[in-house]
Amino acid sequence: MEMINQLKNNKTILRWYFLLLGLTMLFGRSFTGLTLFNYRLGEIIVILSFFTSIFVFTSAFDRIIDKNILILNRILILSFYIYILISDGSLTNPYTYKSSSYIWTFAFVYLGSFASYLVKKTKFDMRYLLTLLPITYILSSVFYPEVIQKFFLKYSDVFDFLKASDLLLVFVVTNYFYFVSSKHKSNSFIYLIISASIFFPYMAFKSKGAIVPGVVFMILILYQYRKFIFSKTWFAIFILFVGVIFFGFSTIRTFGSIQNVDYGMFFSEREENTPMHERFTNFQSIIKTQPERYEEAVVPERYEQQEASEVEEEIYINIVPPEKEYTNVNQFWIFTLADGRLYSNETNVDYRLQIWQDVLIDLKLQGQLFTGYAFNEIIPAMTPAERRGWDGSNENVHNYLINILARGGVIHLAIFIMINFYIVRNWYSRNKNFLILTYMTPVILTALFDVTMESARYPLIYYSFLGFFMMHETQNKEEII
Repeated sequence: MEMINQLKNNKTILRWYFLLLGLTMLFGRSFTGLTLFNYRLGEIIVILSFFTSIFVFTSAFDRIIDKNILILNRILILSFYIYILISDGSLTNPYTYKSSSYIWTFAFVYLGSFASYLVKKTKFDMRYLLTLLPITYILSSVFYPEVIQKFFLKYSDVFDFLKASDLLLVFVVTNYFYFVSSKHKSNSFIYLIISASIFFPYMAFKSKGAIVPGVVFMILILYQYRKFIFSKTWFAIFILFVGVIFFGFSTIRTFGSIQNVDYGMFFSEREENTPMHERFTNFQSIIKTQPERYEEAVVPERYEQQEASEVEEEIYINIVPPEKEYTNVNQFWIFTLADGRLYSNETNVDYRLQIWQDVLIDLKLQGQLFTGYAFNEIIPAMTPAERRGWDGSNENVHNYLINILARGGVIHLAIFIMINFYIVRNWYSRNKNFLILTYMTPVILTALFDVTMESARYPLIYYSFLGFFMMHETQNKEEII
């Protein structure tokens, strides 16, 4: 009787945990913006990860997690308290935990691993995951019920459709899960090709930045299907042909016509008549807003004010000033290297490039490259108003690794790299393949160009399923790299 009750309790835990994951995958930021007990759900999720991290110092996860990962995670958490001490930080300030969320959200790996253990023990049905992908497409592109819109408008701090990065994450999670869990690869192959054909045009419409990681995932996962494709060549060709048809219909439905698809970001080159002026560089904007941080003597000469010519003030753009003002200029594709600083004529790319370079330069000038800025205040590169978004709330550097470097310096960055190394090594030691990289690579690649891991929802999903997949023993190991 006791065993039956324990089994029911375990299944109840799984239902609630996967319900949280499922609703987060379906509704994204709108769902995590719901308020419970005067806290947003996203904040509660971070609090959950914080308290889960406490168990890292116990023996709770010793049996299911590689000891090297646990040791490194413990060092990371202890260093947080050292950073607070030496930077005069506050353990009672909510911003401290917001800015250090990359430390705490990793704990979802442990919850995901524990969930995987319970799934095996209870034989919990995980096939619900396969329904999430078509539902997300319907909600994002076909029909979003008005009653759900009104619910989030009333009870959430924001109503928004899923971002392209969120859609990509759902796509990767579901297709990776189907591949590793399916005994009949023909079904998972059909699911992969049809879902990719339908989703990719819409993701391209939402954000071109999601396409590159999506293509990377498709290359990696199709390579895993190589023996299936060669053994059932005609079947695979037929499914690919059907996929092409679905891709065409999805493209027309999304863009109106094939001709409306803009691939200019990937192939554009700087035109000679494009105005390439700005009054001062982005680095100077930091100096301008925080003059007390810099002495004139330490500011590199290339950041001296550049005079704008023949350009109206209101249309200044983040592009390198005219080449004649520089002594060393090299151009490649959409990029320009001018006196050691990298620019791009693609607006979104240049926006990120300038932030990343400003972070690196400022860390070096302040002598904080190894320790970072810690967690007390906004990263200085994000202080200029033009970088804060239309509502002034954006303070993310749009790069997971740069954010870790800015907050915790080279020390924290090295720890995170080592943790991921041991995750891959642990997987390889048990499965003799690198299949886990098929899941990790596109997600991390997305995080290098977008605000993903700095949120609550993205790491909740990614790390939970990373922990879940880490416990999975691959079938037919000889067919997998």
